[in-house]
Amino acid sequence: MPDPHLDITASLPAWNRLNNVDLIDVIPKEIPQSGFGFVAARALSRAEEALDSPALARIPRGLVLSKEAVDDHAKVDGHFRVLLDAVGRKSTRGDACLFLLVQKVLAAHPQSGLVSTPWTEYVKFLPREVPVPTMWSEQERELLQGTSLELAVSAKIQALTSEFEALREKSSDLPFWHAIFWDTNNVSLADWFLVDAWYRSRSLELPSAGVSMVPVLDLANHAPAPSAYYEESARREGDVELRLRPGSTLAAGDEVTISYGAGKSGAEMLFSYGFIDPARSTDTVALPLAPLEDDPLGKAKVHSFGGPRTVELTRTSGGAVAWTSPFAWLACLNEEDGLAFAILQDVGGGRDLGVFWQDSDVTARADDWETLVRDHPQYNIFRLRVVAVLEARVASQLERMQTIEGDPRDAPPGQSHSIHTGCLDAATTLREQEASVLQAAARALEAERGELLADDSVLAYLGSMEISQNEQVEETASNDSDDFS
Repeated sequence: MPDPHLDITASLPAWNRLNNVDLIDVIPKEIPQSGFGFVAARALSRAEEALDSPALARIPRGLVLSKEAVDDHAKVDGHFRVLLDAVGRKSTRGDACLFLLVQKVLAAHPQSGLVSTPWTEYVKFLPREVPVPTMWSEQERELLQGTSLELAVSAKIQALTSEFEALREKSSDLPFWHAIFWDTNNVSLADWFLVDAWYRSRSLELPSAGVSMVPVLDLANHAPAPSAYYEESARREGDVELRLRPGSTLAAGDEVTISYGAGKSGAEMLFSYGFIDPARSTDTVALPLAPLEDDPLGKAKVHSFGGPRTVELTRTSGGAVAWTSPFAWLACLNEEDGLAFAILQDVGGGRDLGVFWQDSDVTARADDWETLVRDHPQYNIFRLRVVAVLEARVASQLERMQTIEGDPRDAPPGQSHSIHTGCLDAATTLREQEASVLQAAARALEAERGELLADDSVLAYLGSMEISQNEQVEETASNDSDDFS
């Protein structure tokens, strides 16, 4: 589709005036290596003990793109309501992306009969290239091989493609939208990827509005030690304000930054925002887990488990590595341990899969298996199984990480031109940081396995298993002897 774009420096001031956005003490400015951001319009400071400070910027609540805003727009735009009812109403993200897509179309086709909003013009300021991995080329995505993002990005691309195909199929049955979207090829898969990247990289969590995009505020860049923060103003009907953090001092021209999330791992930052914070190392790696091969209860376990089927490996400040994996506990339990599944019928006549442990119905606690088995006499046996599974999973991840072919930076001139330096640097940083955590996790799991193998209850169990196996061998030999007699 035609893609009109507006220059922030030249055109944003007029958009701000038209929509009552106040940039009080900040100025949009292009920041080297970071795109546009905010800089201080004058010297600013706030004492550590100060209870309040003037707003640096203020955005009216009515401009915030939230779930409520999408629903409100559907009430005034009947065509959009029909589209939302047919395609959306499944998630806040999906509805917001649908809204952004329509605004992008409307920005290129002002006479299309749709109700314009401030976002119709604002999408013209948004970047057409967003460095999140779903927007990378196939060659660039190959750099993620062996990292925790390899499967996550692949799954996200498949999900976005499925969403777009559903959008095409359902909107094609609506004459108005068929004409606007498809008759003249105004919408493509790349457009859907782009609006998703906008939403993912620019949305914020607001206490009242929930996950939202806040125009103009979304120019603020992230910093590990941010100088400012945002909040919904209780005194100004929920307007979103940018304020200086206590203890912050800025000279005129210094960048004004916020935090995108202090607890996010490097993989989360790269997946959502397209960069890794260089000042903060990755201390958490999440790896997907699959049911054990040939497990007859594997499908039932997957169906009953409502949480993420992952293991989270976390390195503490002291260098130790802890693991958390509710699904791994379930995956390592067997029918002979006391695990069972049964079809249950509720009072309304519905049927669902029930989960039982030691003859007790634990369906409501099916995500809390470590607690459920903690008091079992064979707890350490179960833990040994889990540790062995996780040890193998970490080893396979490290092996895959090491099989990637040479660094593209070492390729002859001209052979790596299709890989952006930013993508290469981000993928390399993620790989190095995650490899460090995985190597530490491998050592920790090996040590834990050794400790468990020295446990008295484990030794007794393994001894009984060996005796049982020997008896089975002797019985088989005896039967074979009878057969030949």
